[in-house]
Amino acid sequence: MSTTYPLDPAGPAAAHVRAALTERQGKLRAEVEATRARGASDPLRVARESTDRGEEAGAEVEIGINDAEVARDVAELRAIGEALARLDAGKYGECVDCEELIDERRLAAELFAVRCTACQGRLELARRR
Repeated sequence: MSTTYPLDPAGPAAAHVRAALTERQGKLRAEVEATRARGASDPLRVARESTDRGEEAGAEVEIGINDAEVARDVAELRAIGEALARLDAGKYGECVDCEELIDERRLAAELFAVRCTACQGRLELARRR
């Protein structure tokens, strides 16, 4: 099925995208809360009570992993919020750099994509330099 972009905010395709984004948003919020709760169990307690450097290092690694998971999820939550705003503004499916349409296959793979493939490629190339 071919979709016309940018999406009409009141149309059925937009409703489908909004539902998918909202569902992912809910899952991510639950993951963030679970990760924060896991971190609240104070893995540093192990380090304070332990004389074993291996246990201490393991606790520090666990803290780093928890922090990285939360940061990743929060970044995706931000991207989803921005996609929902673009959807409401009738701009969902337009590249933020060149204003050309983003290929629907790209949007199907990453609902919150903000750039067309060409602009995303240029951005990634510039970041590597």
